[in-house]
Parts: sequence; structure tokens; C-alpha cells
Amino acid sequence: MSASRTPDENTWDTPDAAHAAAILSTAADAIIGVDRDGLVITVNPATTSVFGVQPGDVLGQPLTLMVPSLDGPAIREAIRNGIWLHVSQCHVARQQITGMRLGEVPFPIEVSIGEVPGDGRVKYSCIVRDITEAKLAEESFNLFSRALECSHNAVMISDASRSPQPIVFVNPAFVRMSGYGPVDVLGRTAAFLLGDETEQPGLPALAEAMATGQEATVTLRHYKRDGTLFYADLSVSPVRDQTGRITHSITILSDVTERVEAERAIAERSARLDAIFDLSPDGFALFDKDGKLVFVNPALQAMTGRRWSGGTGGLTLRSFDTLMHSLCDDTLPYPNLDTSAGARQNKDHLHLVNPEHRVVEREVRRKGEGARETILYFRDITKETEVDRMKSEFLSTAAHELRTPLASIFGFTELMLNRKYPEARQRDMLETMHRQAALLVKLLNELLDLARIEARQGKDFRIANTDLSELVNRTADGLLLKEGQTPALRRLTPGLRVLADADKLEQALMNLLSNASKYSPHGGTVTVQTSLDQEAHRDFAVIEVRDQGIGMTPAQLAQAFDRFYRADPSGNIPGTGLGLSLVKEIAELHGGYIELESEYGKGTCARMWIPAAPTQASVPNQDLALANAA
Repeated sequence: MSASRTPDENTWDTPDAAHAAAILSTAADAIIGVDRDGLVITVNPATTSVFGVQPGDVLGQPLTLMVPSLDGPAIREAIRNGIWLHVSQCHVARQQITGMRLGEVPFPIEVSIGEVPGDGRVKYSCIVRDITEAKLAEESFNLFSRALECSHNAVMISDASRSPQPIVFVNPAFVRMSGYGPVDVLGRTAAFLLGDETEQPGLPALAEAMATGQEATVTLRHYKRDGTLFYADLSVSPVRDQTGRITHSITILSDVTERVEAERAIAERSARLDAIFDLSPDGFALFDKDGKLVFVNPALQAMTGRRWSGGTGGLTLRSFDTLMHSLCDDTLPYPNLDTSAGARQNKDHLHLVNPEHRVVEREVRRKGEGARETILYFRDITKETEVDRMKSEFLSTAAHELRTPLASIFGFTELMLNRKYPEARQRDMLETMHRQAALLVKLLNELLDLARIEARQGKDFRIANTDLSELVNRTADGLLLKEGQTPALRRLTPGLRVLADADKLEQALMNLLSNASKYSPHGGTVTVQTSLDQEAHRDFAVIEVRDQGIGMTPAQLAQAFDRFYRADPSGNIPGTGLGLSLVKEIAELHGGYIELESEYGKGTCARMWIPAAPTQASVPNQDLALANAA
């Protein structure tokens, strides 16, 4: 924005406002200036994203086009009923009302209206925030609260910050299940439901889980207020605050009395449920009271790639564990089974390498009374483990990339708040904060672009027959170059057209050109070339961007498309590490792909393959060798 322009130029009037307008242009909230009659005088760029309108469509028009209930009289009435701010010597009002996106889609907004001092055209400023997500969150909270009240499972919440963890909440289902009302329960511990049966098999595992902050599910005998016995599945989960400290524990009780009685009856009639084990995708191994293997289901045989011999003279539990150890990665610790009769073990993870690499979760179950049979349960969690690893890496890297610019902004802001600096030093600090904020905005925008593209899977792409040379020239002309850098050399095939979303393809090409420019710190020619090629009997336009920069090693090249990966981790070259992953998504959703060639110290070549338009004539490359003037 610049000072002293007309309203059609979407800026403020006062000469001193240029710097403020530049800052306001990065705001996430829509900021709208209106005159005393309610006509729009100025808008910031966020107005377009909030209301879906272009500045030219609303400048000079009534504010009611975007906020139907705010005409001139309504604004003045809101100001009169607002609060007086002594600092700014003006009234400010805040309302939650309805806005109109694209002039026809209503959505909830929060509007802060303030008087603008002076006699300029802008009389009032309106700061508009889209609160759709906040409203949805509020509705979801109310829905979850209602669901908790309507749940058939009993729910208890205990305060883990106080000893001995008193109960602070029970839902109506708990009252129905136990017969105890909130007045009888609040402030007590859950142990009173056990009566005199404080030596039940599941209690040690439950106590250990609560002591270590883990989740646990056990089946325990409980007693109602009238003394009636009932069995309940008791699941305990810790609740942690942002620092990781456990503040509460949530206990869910499901009445399983009928199930327990049925299981007991079934156990008396049949000790082995072979049919169930045979159909299970998870592996099972059953050992009798003497620790002899008596049954292995097909899933475990397929999982381990071997047939296990059972019956008389078969494997013992200890021998079975030794053989399982031999199938696992010997570079990783192996959790040996404790074969002692009274041993209790949590879930363990085994890393198999034979017959193939897979991660298996193993759990041991022993019947507490009578025969003391042992069941080993194996579940293939290879995919889950990989997804968890990728999610953890992504969240860790994203948090780090967000924290770096935020720390810089926070640090300089704190210094300026607590100390006085010369004007030149203040400007230098503000410029640093602005650069970091711009990097943060770019990172968030690219994350949002990736999320939106992945979620929509190209459904919002506007595919059209597009002149590729015109798109390349427009993109190369818009690239910001550092002092001393020359525009990209262009070798373009005339008449080459593609089937593409021009905006998305331009975004992908801009990322490639920007990378080529940034990673050529000592100069060197950046060349963009287009050609027509064929693959799998299909015509493709190939866009090649080549630089003479720092290049990449084979190891770096293998990770180039990973999110947040940067070949230069020093931070001397600005960037978010999301550009190439965004290019890859865009190319693939067009039905094409991206490939990289690079040699360390000599430069990088990126080729993006995009489907050519039908009936595309094969035209040989012509070296136009056109470089724009700097």
C-alpha cells in the first residue's frame, strides 16, 4: 500500500499510514474502513479470504454487502453503546453477527468497530474475524457433554493432582450402574466400589498403570450400594496438560456381568475356541498349564513363516520364546517372556526380519485360576507404527520450523518493550521481525496449501487448455531476484499447451524457479525450458528448470521431496522445506510427476511432466534465448 491514493486503489489516505498499512496487509483478520454513511473506503487483503470478494467489488459500496446488519445508522448505534477507551479517546464496540461470503453464504463473524480519529474519509474501522471454527468447537463441546450424559457407560473423573486422587465427577450412567449418587461419591476414591475384594488379579496392573501414567483396562468385581455384585470393565486413561503433567484420570466402567458369567460357562464347556482362532487375522499361541504349546492359529504361522509343532513333546513356552527371538532384528532389544507362573507383563513390540520386516505387538494373557493356561497374542502393527512415526516426525519438524521465527519475533518484541533503542536499531529489529513474520506466514500458507490439496485430491483444480509459454513467461517475470542475479534464460517450445490449473501450475513453477535462484548464491545461469515428450503412449509437456548452484549429494537428493527437508540446514538460505513437496503434490494431481537430477557443487535440474492438451502438434525445441532486462 502507498499513501494518498484513491479508494479504488485499496489504501488509506494519510501519508503516515503507509507503514501501518503494510503491516495491516499481513493481518489474518479482515480490516475494513468505512465512512460515516457506511460505505467501504478501504480493505486489507484478508478481506478477500474472509468474505471471498475482491477489493474492486466492495470499495465505494455499502458495508451491508458483506455484513448485512451493519449500515451507517447501525454502526453509529453500536458505537454509542460501545465502551470508551481512554488511551485512544474513542468508542469501541464488539458484536457477534452474521457475515455474507460471496454475497450469498452466511457465516458467523465477530466484528470490532472503532472510531477513527480525525476528519478523513475513513470514519470507522471494522475488524472482522471468521468465528465459524469457534462456533463449531463450542457446538462440539456441547455435543460431547451431552453424549457423556447420555452414555450407557459409567464415567468417573479423578483429580490426579491431589492425593489420594479423589473423584470430582460422575455421569448419570454411574449413578444407574452403582446406585451411588454424586453426593455419596465426590471426594472419595474409586476403591470403595471394590468392597473387601482388594486382592483382585487386575489391581496390580491397574496400580502400575496409574503410577506410570499409562492407560489400562482390567475387569474387576465391584459392589453396588445395595451390596449386589457386578463385574465391570474398568478402563483408566491419564489426562495431561501442555507440560505433560498428569492432572486427571478418566475411568470408564462397562457392566460386563453377563459377559463374565457367560465366559465362565463357556470355559467350563470348552477350553479351546479353535474356530475363532482360525478366522482371526491376529496370531495366537496357546500353552497348557505345564507350559507346553498346544495350539497355534494359521495367522501366527503366516506371520512368522514357519509351522509350529505342538502337542505331546512339543515346544515349551521358553523354547517358543527363543525361536521367536531368532526371527527378530538382533540389533534391537528383544523383550523376553517371563515364564514364571505369576508373572504379569504389559504389551511388547517385536521387530521381525523373517520372513519379512514387520512390527508385531505381543501380549501375554494367563488365566488366573485353575488350569493357568497361557495365551500369546500377536498383532501386526507395521502400518500403524509407520503412520505414527511419520506423524511424530511431521509434528516435531513443523513445531521446530514454527518455533524458530516465533522465538525471533518474541525476543525482539520483548527487548523493545523493556528497553529503549535508537531509531536505527529499532528499525533494524522491526525489519528482522517482519522478515520472520513473512517466513512464518509463508510456512503456514504452504502447510495450508498442502493440507487443502491433499484433502481435496485435486477436486478444486480448474483444469483448462493453457498456453504453457505464456504461463512460463508470466511466472519468470514475477520472480523476485536479488541484486546481481540475472533473469532466467528461457528456451520455450512455441504453441505448446497443457491441460492444467494455471494458478496451481504457476505456483509449482514459481517454487522451482525460486529454489533455483536461492540455491545459486554465487550467481550462475538459471534456465527454464519446455518440450513435448511421450510416455506410455501419452503426450506430456516437460518443464525443465536447471541451475548452476550448490547441487545435492545422492543422500540429499533421496530426501528432497520430504516435507521440511532442506539441503542447506544452516538457515543462511531462507525457506520452509515445503516447496518441493508442494510441487510434487500439484504435479501428481495433474496426472504428471516431478523428477530431479543433481550433482553436488554443479547444480540441479528439475523436470515437471504435465499432460499436454489433445491434438498437440510435435514442435521441436527452439532456443529463444530470451532473458528479460533486470
